[in-house]
Amino acid sequence: MDLARGATPAMLTEQMRNVLTEKLSDRTAAELELQIDECLKFLTITSVMQENFFPLSKEVDEVWHELISETGEYQRLCDRLPGRRFLHHSAITLAEYAQQRDTSTVVKQLLDWIPNYVHYFGDYTEESARHWTICEFLRNELGLSLDEINQIGRNSARSIAAEVS
Repeated sequence: MDLARGATPAMLTEQMRNVLTEKLSDRTAAELELQIDECLKFLTITSVMQENFFPLSKEVDEVWHELISETGEYQRLCDRLPGRRFLHHSAITLAEYAQQRDTSTVVKQLLDWIPNYVHYFGDYTEESARHWTICEFLRNELGLSLDEINQIGRNSARSIAAEVS
């Protein structure tokens, strides 16, 4: 399955773009475009993944909230994603999520985002990495560089490529 052909900014209707621009008017056009792009990448990967914690920045989560509030448009967007299923939102913190699972499962699920992102969309950039909590955690708490995170993603992405070939 070619997830890179999943959600793209072109999948949003003009109506949806207008809603996002109006509701999130505190952002520059460039910031909003990046946040929309990262939200669509997230939705694309999520559409084919099993249950997982949603590792998004507050700003990208707000884009997702606004997409969901336009239920008809959001349903049509979900139908066009690779997994072709409605993606539900849950307002749960990472701490709450982790309390319901064992630590190794949570860590694995968070780390799984990196190779999936890198495999399907290429390396994280400085701008895109800011919107993925796992990248921010690895950088700020463990001292990894963005190059090291992308290398982890590329190394693990090879196994994803082999699985889907």
